[in-house]
Amino acid sequence: MKEFNDAMDYPALNQTQKPENLQLGTLLIVDDGPVDLRFAQAVITAACPQLCVRGVLSGSELLAYLEGENGYSNRVDFPYPTLVLLDLGMPDLHGFNVLKWLRNNPPHNVLPVVVLTVSGGPLVAQQAYELGARSFLTKPIKANDVMKIMAALHDWIQPYHPPASQMQEH
Repeated sequence: MKEFNDAMDYPALNQTQKPENLQLGTLLIVDDGPVDLRFAQAVITAACPQLCVRGVLSGSELLAYLEGENGYSNRVDFPYPTLVLLDLGMPDLHGFNVLKWLRNNPPHNVLPVVVLTVSGGPLVAQQAYELGARSFLTKPIKANDVMKIMAALHDWIQPYHPPASQMQEH
């Protein structure tokens, strides 16, 4: 079985939709499991076809995506996300550490994040909310979960505008 070093190596992960044809913005999925990531991408794309769905396989890859580094500088192909779906249990940079980084690094601190995890205990959810998560879902993700998130997204992102430095095409 082929090993994938990052989401850019994963076949068709970030090439399934053309962002310029989509109206709801970009949802970025962060999950270290390629199968889980592709499943979530398929469910979200089916539930919200007007949403551009992109994916990365680690917390450090998320930071590179947000900063427009390491192959993510082209904002036509890799638009700045409107929403991040973040797996907590990642080996390189745990989801809680990602939430802390986001909170401490404007302009990314206003980016809505929904936490995704296998174990959804109340203490885990509480810590995620304290670190800035907007919602909390357990795996596997379901279409009705996506629809609830999308319904709340409008409230989460108003009056959110992606940072000007991240909107430019490099």
